[in-house]
Amino acid sequence: MRALGSSVLAFEIIIAILFIPAAIAQSSVSTNLIVLISVIQIVLAVFAMGTMGKKYGIYLGYLTQICIILTGFIVNWMLVLGLMFLGLWIMALRIGRRTDAIKAAKKAS
Repeated sequence: MRALGSSVLAFEIIIAILFIPAAIAQSSVSTNLIVLISVIQIVLAVFAMGTMGKKYGIYLGYLTQICIILTGFIVNWMLVLGLMFLGLWIMALRIGRRTDAIKAAKKAS
């Protein structure tokens, strides 16, 4: 679960960085606020990646997804990307849990 979840979060860091120039060009929100929002998203994603093995790491990942979706109020296409990454996040967790269960079963036998 850690590898897949961390991969999704790593790509979200790239999206958060690319959000800055797009938001500056398309919205009337101040540049400082745009950079602050992006930095918060990056910090959340990094903390979520670091704590993926723990229960609260998954919740931090969900919080990162919500933040990405909320940036859709600043730049419209971020809503679409946020929903896509939410779907990827859910699938990464489901597939990761199955993979962890298969690995545990092989290890036990």
